[in-house]
Amino acid sequence: MAALAGPLFAAAALLALAGVGKVARPAATRVALRQAGLPSDPASARALGVAEVTVGVAAIAVGGQLAAAGVAASYLGFAWFAHRLDRATRGTGDCGCFGAASAPVGTLHVAVNLAIAAVAVAAIAFPVDDIASAIDGTPWSGVPFLALTALLTWMTYVALTALPTAIAAAREPSAPHAHGAAR
Repeated sequence: MAALAGPLFAAAALLALAGVGKVARPAATRVALRQAGLPSDPASARALGVAEVTVGVAAIAVGGQLAAAGVAASYLGFAWFAHRLDRATRGTGDCGCFGAASAPVGTLHVAVNLAIAAVAVAAIAFPVDDIASAIDGTPWSGVPFLALTALLTWMTYVALTALPTAIAAAREPSAPHAHGAAR
């Protein structure tokens, strides 16, 4: 099993999940696209979602350099989009990444997407097979590998949703105390 298999499959799973969110609930994606000055009709938002699901599933089910290139291109595109949206909205826009689940876009989005793209680029140089081949011969029939891959997927999701929301909330000025006077 290639060392990049888990991180690549986590990136691919996250990509597919984001795509499902865009297909099912494209409204947040449409707003983000419009704020970034890009086509924002429902068909465009859903087409992005379908493409994400296709690339993500291909990377998991088929593997190989072409699928890794698709994952890399997707995350490079997300980094570009996050930067564009951040500049267009001066940090007030929501990413629209996962359909209804969205978060303030910013430097963190750009950095996470670039890091994931780097993993996928490495998987072009050091190809990763499909997930069935990757878990073949791993301990306990691949259960620990799959569990750690799922954990990495979730942690990356949190880094793109809950973490930017928490950072934005921490930057908000404090509300006055109950009695209206500062202590």
